[in-house]
Amino acid sequence: MKPATPTSADLAAMRRPAAGNPLIARARHYQAINIVVLFFALLAVVVGWSLIAPDQLRFATSGNIAILMQQVPVTAIAAIGVGILMISGEFDISVAGTFTLVPFIIAITYATFGWALPFALIAGLLVAIAIGLLNGFITVRLGIPSFIATLGTMFLLRGVIRFVSINPQTNQPDSIAFFPPEAFKSALAGNLVGPIHAQVIWLVVFAVIGYLLLNRHRFGNHVFATGGNRHAAMAVGVPVDRVKYVAFVLCAITAGFSGLLQVARISEIEPSFATISGFELKVIAAVVVGGVSLFGGRGAILGMVLGAALLDIVDNLLVLLNAPETLFKGFLGAIIILAVVLNTFVGRKSRR
Repeated sequence: MKPATPTSADLAAMRRPAAGNPLIARARHYQAINIVVLFFALLAVVVGWSLIAPDQLRFATSGNIAILMQQVPVTAIAAIGVGILMISGEFDISVAGTFTLVPFIIAITYATFGWALPFALIAGLLVAIAIGLLNGFITVRLGIPSFIATLGTMFLLRGVIRFVSINPQTNQPDSIAFFPPEAFKSALAGNLVGPIHAQVIWLVVFAVIGYLLLNRHRFGNHVFATGGNRHAAMAVGVPVDRVKYVAFVLCAITAGFSGLLQVARISEIEPSFATISGFELKVIAAVVVGGVSLFGGRGAILGMVLGAALLDIVDNLLVLLNAPETLFKGFLGAIIILAVVLNTFVGRKSRR
């Protein structure tokens, strides 16, 4: 019997590769797979180097790990808020101002005005919400690009911080001490066991909440839809403007809480310790390294967290190796340029 002539469908099926391990296939398509591989590869190299030559690199020591356990959550929690906002298609480069102003308001109302701590915390929360709503209003209602809008907010917050931190005796900005009850400080920055500090628990809490919002809640679907294709999202009934308002507010709240964690750790607020240190650059770099698309519509919470951890580890390594501080800022700039190039390439490829 003459064999049947293969159809076009048969030929297409023969050209398709055989299905492999579904777990491997799923991992390859995971949005944050690149940062997962890069982070653990870097961690393996650094830990191995530290164990083989501890005199050259004192990375894997309990003291250094404790420092990272306190610093990484500060960057990562702020990165979660910035990342969610970027997935929705917007930017916020005023996070450093929010990072500084919110704990400053809490400290002033508590230490200077004598407010009860819960009311001081509410005041800080309201300030964060107001900043997010202001950024949202300028961007959504006035139609100003969020990069420009939050650039203006950044300078505005710097001016407010300098104003509220003026010392009447010297007429110059001055730091303010913040000594809340010991139980409150321990809850935010206390040592739990070994090098593990309370900041890690807060990072887990915010990461879980962020994951549930993005991946298990309708709001997450709306965020991805808004950032992926605004007009298509509006056509199917997604409240695009409301989504962006909420994303701006979440970004401000996470930035303010990160600042509070930092202040609880050092018990002092310096008016310029974040507003001139490039904290916003670091957070945005962490987010783009973590796989969040600069065009919106793509990103994962795990990638944001690992991106922040990777940058803090690199910063820590440069300190341990006595490298100049400017080297890290140059590294951040190079990372952002590389991320822009890669995002542009991926965006063009996906549109084909």
